[in-house]
Amino acid sequence: CLFLAWAHGLAQVRNSTRGPPPFNGHRTFLATCLRLTVAPWAFCPGFPVYDYDPSSLKEALSASVAKVNSQALSPYLFRAFRSSIKRVNVVDEDSLNMDLEFSIRETVCRRDSGENPTTCDFQRGYFVPVVVCRSSVKLSAQQVRDVWVQCHWSSSSESNSREEVGPRA
Repeated sequence: CLFLAWAHGLAQVRNSTRGPPPFNGHRTFLATCLRLTVAPWAFCPGFPVYDYDPSSLKEALSASVAKVNSQALSPYLFRAFRSSIKRVNVVDEDSLNMDLEFSIRETVCRRDSGENPTTCDFQRGYFVPVVVCRSSVKLSAQQVRDVWVQCHWSSSSESNSREEVGPRA
C-alpha cells in the first residue's frame, strides 16, 4: 500500500502543471489502503474469543496431573512446572473442551503420602526425568467431567517411552 501511495503521488506530480497535488489526496489514499488491509481482520466474525475463567485452566491442569499421578508407575508424585493452553472448544454456553500441554517432574513426596503435589519440592539431580504431557479436559459448569492424558518421557534413557492415561472421547 505504501508503494502504491508513493506511485499515486508521483503520477499526480508528473501530470500536474502547478506542482505537487494537495496533501489530502495522499492522506485519503493511505486511509483507504489502511481500511482495506486492517478492517477485515479487526472486525472479522470468524475469530471468536473465549474469555475463560483462569480457575478453569487451574482445574483442568490439576485434574490432568491428578490423572497422571493416579496411574503412573513412579513411587513419587508428579508436579507441573510449565503449561499452556493449546485449544479451547466451546461446546455450549456451559460446557467446553480444553486441550493443554504441560511438563511435569517427580517430586520428593511419595504417592502414598496423601500430600498435595503443588506443595511438594521437585527432586533434584541429573537423572530426574522430565515428562511432557498433552491432555484434553471436558468441563461443564466449571467442573471437570472427563480427562484424557498422553505423556512422553523426555529423559535420554526413556526417550521413546509413551503412556496414555484415561479414556479418549
